[in-house]
Amino acid sequence: MPVDKLSVVWLPIALGIVMIGAGVVNFVALGSVRDFFARWGYPAGFHRVTGGLEVIAGLLLLIPATSRGSAAILLAAVITLIGHRDWKHVPGAIALTAIAVAVTIRG
Repeated sequence: MPVDKLSVVWLPIALGIVMIGAGVVNFVALGSVRDFFARWGYPAGFHRVTGGLEVIAGLLLLIPATSRGSAAILLAAVITLIGHRDWKHVPGAIALTAIAVAVTIRG
């Protein structure tokens, strides 16, 4: 498979699926997810807003003309994680943000 097709077609689809999955996890907020949002100072129920935005971002990635929104949402997540020194989650968020930016630039 040509690298160009991988980056233009399959990478956005893969990232979209990851974003939709992450959004569902945040929306449902099982386990420690609510604790993270509380520790970060967000109001109760904000995990649903974040989860909803992540699902929307994932769906936007599936439509090339709308993929820019996902990079903005992921950048906000990176800023939150760095601001609260949640170093354990920063590398994954930065990787996903970099992929979203690459998808946006290639799109």
